[in-house]
Amino acid sequence: MEVTAITLMGAEHVTHSKLIYANICRRWLADFWLTLVLLLFYASSVDAGAWVIVPRLTVGEIYSDNINLDDNDKQGDLVTEVNPGINISGRSARLEAEFDYQLQNTFFLSNTDASGTSQQLTADATAEVTKNFFWVDARSRMGQALVSANRTISTNNINNAGNQTDYYAYGVSPYIRPHFGGYADGTFRYSLDTVFYDDSVSNSVENRFDANLVSGRKFGPLSWFTNYTFDDVNRNKASNARYKNADGEARYFISSKFSLVGQAGWSENDYQTSEDIENGTYWALGGFWQPSRYYSLQALTGYNLDTVTASVYPGRRTSLVVTYRDRKVGLNPGETWSGTFRHRTRRTNWSADYTEDTTTQQQLQLGGDGFTFTVDDEGNPVQVNSGAITSLTNEVIERKRGSGSVSMDTGKTGLRLTIFSEKRRYLTSLREEDTNGFSASIDRRVAPRTNAIVTGSWQRIEETRGSDGSGDNGDTDFWYIETELRRQIRPRLDGMVGYTFTRQDSTGGNDDSYSENRLEARITAFF
Repeated sequence: MEVTAITLMGAEHVTHSKLIYANICRRWLADFWLTLVLLLFYASSVDAGAWVIVPRLTVGEIYSDNINLDDNDKQGDLVTEVNPGINISGRSARLEAEFDYQLQNTFFLSNTDASGTSQQLTADATAEVTKNFFWVDARSRMGQALVSANRTISTNNINNAGNQTDYYAYGVSPYIRPHFGGYADGTFRYSLDTVFYDDSVSNSVENRFDANLVSGRKFGPLSWFTNYTFDDVNRNKASNARYKNADGEARYFISSKFSLVGQAGWSENDYQTSEDIENGTYWALGGFWQPSRYYSLQALTGYNLDTVTASVYPGRRTSLVVTYRDRKVGLNPGETWSGTFRHRTRRTNWSADYTEDTTTQQQLQLGGDGFTFTVDDEGNPVQVNSGAITSLTNEVIERKRGSGSVSMDTGKTGLRLTIFSEKRRYLTSLREEDTNGFSASIDRRVAPRTNAIVTGSWQRIEETRGSDGSGDNGDTDFWYIETELRRQIRPRLDGMVGYTFTRQDSTGGNDDSYSENRLEARITAFF
């Protein structure tokens, strides 16, 4: 059935289901904000803490010699930014919250039709409603996300590349942590999360319930834990996804160096895919051996599950844990690997991670993943990129991701280097997207209240066409180099000047190669 809805933009013909979905989303958003306001009021009235409210205003001038990122029709333009913003943060005995919002207004000198407004928001809050028992988490995000990795890639909201969309993500999560004497401790959490896009991909409403129980001291040499997850992801322009998974482990300590271990689980998942979904039960038995505090080994085998975990701890500041798993049912069936590495010295931090999972774009967006644009607490635009440049999609994603980083702080100088690799397999079209790259930055204090910052990154995106013909066979190389000079002019006045060079080289069906030089200057006043 089709009806006519009166919106802010006038009359619009929409389907009945679309109208119902929109009304439900608005109601849930209203409930979210009402919940957050009540939490803030409650916690503040119970125990007032130190709250800091800092409004700001950023004014900037940006010149680009290729404002549309199109080498076939290069056009330069001068853009003026006027960006009011506010940061609210505080912590008390019962509440911790941080809120940062900015309204980015851009005014183009030549291409006046491109002038517009963008919103960026990051907000997180945790309230302890009942002491040591009942908590509520709330979170919110607004920003801009890249739509397609095989089209023109832009790192900001200034260029008119037309390859980005606004997104809005909100979530509220109440949970309790009951204690059952000395027998068990539990965590029971419900999460309601919503993600909206202006266009390109589907909106989603996710209902999730997590339950966890861990054994207490009264079980003596026997320890155990059990987990249950029900996750229902409803999307208005794509198929829904539902996950039901339960698992548990029991461990009996024969001695301080050896224990018997058993694991079992069950999976019942339903999502759109061109491959068979493997649901069912699994179990495995084995042992855990730790002859010294420096290393340990755990190995199990059984029905639909074989797994080995090796851990090495050569020092208190160094750890390496690697897990191999061959499970025939559940998410990511078959042979998978995961691992973490951590090493810390007085001036450096080293880390590396590798994971394999099954997820959706909406779930990743809620977690802050992806190639998005926002601002820092001084009103300067920043690229929030937790790794690979990837495309928005309505398909369920099978993802393999590895990353490593090293950072160093010498007092006056900060260095950071990151490498990453992400392989995405889209489970309906079966197309693949591989992204590899690195980023590096150096932040040097060159004078009192003055820092020079140089940032560079490179990524290669390789796409393989799916079995249904979707996608494109081609490669994209993306380079980004930025130099900045930042100075605290006065205690509540900061200034910045910078130069940025961007280059994209593309092959395949889309010729989106370009280069851009950009000069910018900003001043931020805090009130």
